[in-house]
Amino acid sequence: MSVVEIKSPGNLTLRTMRLVASQARRAPADLALAEGIRVLEEAHRSGREILCAVVAEDFGGNSRESDLQAALERSGIRVCRTTDRLLRSISTVVEPQRAVGLVRVPPLALGGVSLAPDPLVVCLCGLQDPGNLGSLLRTARAAGAAMAVTTRSTVSARNPKAVRASAGAFFALPVVESACPADVLAFCRRRAIQLLRADARGGEAYFNADLRVATALLLGSEAHGFPETDWQGVRSVRIPMAAEVESLNVATAGGVLLFEARRQRQAGSQDQDAPSSGAVP
Repeated sequence: MSVVEIKSPGNLTLRTMRLVASQARRAPADLALAEGIRVLEEAHRSGREILCAVVAEDFGGNSRESDLQAALERSGIRVCRTTDRLLRSISTVVEPQRAVGLVRVPPLALGGVSLAPDPLVVCLCGLQDPGNLGSLLRTARAAGAAMAVTTRSTVSARNPKAVRASAGAFFALPVVESACPADVLAFCRRRAIQLLRADARGGEAYFNADLRVATALLLGSEAHGFPETDWQGVRSVRIPMAAEVESLNVATAGGVLLFEARRQRQAGSQDQDAPSSGAVP
């Protein structure tokens, strides 16, 4: 497949990418940007549909870039070259990445993900920092989580900064966005998934909770925690800390809890690198 040259700022592909990057209301709801070589590699490995990739004029000058371009072309994905100036017009970072992909990620419903027995789920409630959200998606995937869920008050997981911070995990891990807390509670009840709420001020020590069973870990807003009316009655767990420390960054706290779940689930297992129980539908 021949590489297409893009020279006009009004090119339809570039216009669409700008809309997606800005998360404009007119942006297609099922598209996300894979910005950067690593993120684009992950999007391709995940099996997501990549509509096209826009790369720098001299892209392919090293083995990693040439391997990625060859892999995209073998998959029938259109690769377009453009100038640094036009790449900057679609980038959301100061130093534009040398490759940006437009990826189709259809929105998921809570019941639309196939879960293996005893899944590990992370539910992100009211997080506003896309960097923290993306870091948690990356950690959740590494810990073997089957699914991530965000509530309506949480920043979009499709935010370009969140996707970059996830290192491409957004494309590999099923993510249900903008769920209503009542629906999350009902979903967990129907599937016998225990809910555990991270709380800096109360609850039992996290390592005393049995995380080998089906579990949904709830992580709240960095600034405001959980609205009590939404999650009233949900069991709390805490991370014991030095007395003078008030709390942990939510991404750090999530990492501690997720990898405690992984540790418990792997205890006694012969396969210490078991794959995730989740699957991209």
